[in-house]
Amino acid sequence: MQKMKEKTVDMTEGRLLEKIIRFAVPVCLGLLFQQLYNLADTIIVGRMLGVNALAGVGSTTGLTFFAFSISTSLGNGFSVSISQRFGAGDDKGIKKYFGNALVLSAILSVVLTIITTFLAKPVLDLTKTPDEIHSFAYKYVIVIFAGLVCTVFYNLLAASLRALGDSRTPVIVLIIASVVNIVLDIVMIGTLKMGVAGAALATVASQLISVLFLVNYIVHNNESLKITTKDLRIGHDVSAEQLMTAIPMALQGVVIALGILIVQAAINAMGTVYVAGSTAGNKLYGIMSASIDSVCQAMIPIAGQNYGAGKHDRIDKGLRLVNIIGWSLTIVLSVFAYFFGPAMMGLFIDTAEAEVITYGHQFLLFYVMGYGFLTIQMSFCFALQGSGKAKLTVASGILETAGRLVGAVVIAGMYGYIGVCLALPLAWVFTSAYIIPAYILCRKRMTGNKTNFNSEAAII
Repeated sequence: MQKMKEKTVDMTEGRLLEKIIRFAVPVCLGLLFQQLYNLADTIIVGRMLGVNALAGVGSTTGLTFFAFSISTSLGNGFSVSISQRFGAGDDKGIKKYFGNALVLSAILSVVLTIITTFLAKPVLDLTKTPDEIHSFAYKYVIVIFAGLVCTVFYNLLAASLRALGDSRTPVIVLIIASVVNIVLDIVMIGTLKMGVAGAALATVASQLISVLFLVNYIVHNNESLKITTKDLRIGHDVSAEQLMTAIPMALQGVVIALGILIVQAAINAMGTVYVAGSTAGNKLYGIMSASIDSVCQAMIPIAGQNYGAGKHDRIDKGLRLVNIIGWSLTIVLSVFAYFFGPAMMGLFIDTAEAEVITYGHQFLLFYVMGYGFLTIQMSFCFALQGSGKAKLTVASGILETAGRLVGAVVIAGMYGYIGVCLALPLAWVFTSAYIIPAYILCRKRMTGNKTNFNSEAAII
């Protein structure tokens, strides 16, 4: 028990800034390593299999985001109730909700695998994937979808640990999985000549290893989540509560994924050079956004635990601190991307491909400069979700898709590739304009119009 308590972070007491940093640093490392093994695919595919293979993998971004977003949303959604039980000091409730989440995840992961596998080819056709990269895209994505059970369970286990404030254990597991993924990439692509399917298989294998390590850790080291077979059952009330949080989060992800598919279709129509450039830019965006993502993710346990403990003012304080950190990071990362972006592109694109590097850098720069609005969107959404008000965040996903549509269709129609680069930052602006007043209204209702939340302080 003592070992477990040392790794949890109680967000209901103590200096919140210190606890945000303590939580965010391991999450950031985990996200970086997660991006590292995604980047390993890109580097090895781009260098060993060529630009068409790289573009083929990149053209699946919308499809894979659709599946991964639902997987992540289910894990985060199910873990909200676990976080609330932790904040309320309900040890039996933690086990009950965790066991229920495991059974629900098993059922939903099979359903998700069937749906995505069936939709893979039609969606690639619908998004006008160029003929020269279509086969690469399909071979890659079909293997990824076949391994979604591993993805769903990894996200649930990691999210459940983070709900208790333990952000370090998932990171350690990710580091191990990242190393395995890189080694398998080299073996499957370089030695076994399995092509893009080998890269996808290496990713799935690393996720399976992550699941096995997390299960082993929980069984031997975490008393709160250590359950018996009697806890592995579906409860009507518990399932309803967990699904009421998880489904809106998943719907938000689905709507956003549709927006990504629209943008991807616009890029695909421009040609392989643009697809390769945006793929490279998107990979670097994923790496550089890790710091923003990790700080914002702290809002899930902050909101969940303090909502369960009835300490609503600490949720407001957490939002202010997270947004101050996020906007500060935006300035630093924008300067870094401007000066060092092209050099970083050279990691996985031959320097002779100057046009691809130019388009990739342009894509990256626009995205990074919008990180401040991303901070607003993510932190306020997580605060609402952690407080059990996930339904309000579905509209955020719809607005994000609207922003992508404006960029990919309207602006791209007038200015070409620039419109595609503006699509996501514009979407973040749209959602920020909605999510702040939505949160303020929600807080007033929760506290009977007594709130200390200061909207200006939260968006410094």
